[in-house]
Amino acid sequence: MASTRPILPLKFYDNEGRIKPTWPLLASLLVLLRAFLVFIASISYRPDTSLLLGLFYPDRHYFYLCLLVGLPALLVMTMVIWRHWLRERWTGCFYLIKPLVMLALLADIALHLHMANHGHWVFSWIIALTLLADMLMLLYWLRSRTLKLMLQDWRKP
Repeated sequence: MASTRPILPLKFYDNEGRIKPTWPLLASLLVLLRAFLVFIASISYRPDTSLLLGLFYPDRHYFYLCLLVGLPALLVMTMVIWRHWLRERWTGCFYLIKPLVMLALLADIALHLHMANHGHWVFSWIIALTLLADMLMLLYWLRSRTLKLMLQDWRKP
């Protein structure tokens, strides 16, 4: 019996006939990688590299924790970018994508709740927006049918 392949609109497929990463997946990875992006931007600002870094992360410890939270997302972004090469050599790595992102999202939520607790629960737009974005991304990673189909499609040799 031939296996039936889920049918999605053609815009969801790449040249090889595999489901492409969706923009919410890439956006969620970029949000989790924001500490790395700020770090790269601060390095590229020549007059004062610590100025931009201090603007986004006044406390150096939170910057290091955000870098640590972003490591699983960095690994997943590497897997997404090199998915064609990895599919030929190690398809088992695609089983790690969802758990790694879920781990990073939960760690990011915990970090920002700790930041809010450390600030005695005084309202902060940065923390509120980050928590909202994390919750929406967590909902996407739990409920998205397209993401589920994409990960199943990538696991096939």
